[in-house]
Amino acid sequence: MRARSVALAVPFVIGLLFAVATIVTLTRTALFVAGAVRTEATYVGSVSRAGGRSGGTFLYPQFRFITEGGQAVTITSRNGSTDQPYADGATVSVLYDPAQPEQARPDSIMIWIVPLCLAPFALLFGLIPAAVLILSRRRADRG
Repeated sequence: MRARSVALAVPFVIGLLFAVATIVTLTRTALFVAGAVRTEATYVGSVSRAGGRSGGTFLYPQFRFITEGGQAVTITSRNGSTDQPYADGATVSVLYDPAQPEQARPDSIMIWIVPLCLAPFALLFGLIPAAVLILSRRRADRG
């Protein structure tokens, strides 16, 4: 029983670390979205960057928008692709912090991708070992 508890402790601790990372990134994202101003931005082209294992070229879309204070801001998306993602002049919704408009991000599911990707690992590594440990202790108490 002791060996099983120790063996389950390692993935459980990993799960806790993923849970902390999930909570931190989810909180940061939620606070950003809650305090952000939504506006329309215009696609103004893409920045080409070499990358990937095959040495391909990735296109990172650039958007221009005007803040509520009248400041023109151009941002480059953090997410790139190998295809031209937008037509010239296309409009997209962006979110920006009025104190730091240059940190604006396109309003899409990609804002939430990090916490969404971390959460399943927190559940997998945290809940499964905890459930196995609880069930095995219940069986040991009965038997």
